[in-house]
Amino acid sequence: MSNMKNTATDKDKQIIRQSQLKLSLDYFNSCNICPSMTDLIKTTTMLEDFIINGYSKELVTKFEKLDNYINEIKTKQNA
Repeated sequence: MSNMKNTATDKDKQIIRQSQLKLSLDYFNSCNICPSMTDLIKTTTMLEDFIINGYSKELVTKFEKLDNYINEIKTKQNA
């Protein structure tokens, strides 16, 4: 499904958005983190962007920042 930019219909995008929203929430839950709505939407949008547009260095940088943020939260929770 990579590089769907030119072929994804509105229905496809809706399905992608819903599945990535669930993935985001499941991921946060597995890390025992209750995300803010902003964090949940940002993460969902990043995952959606990856599914529709594929790999990019810019997107990897965003995911690395997200990983650092999540690790900071985990560290604070374990302190």
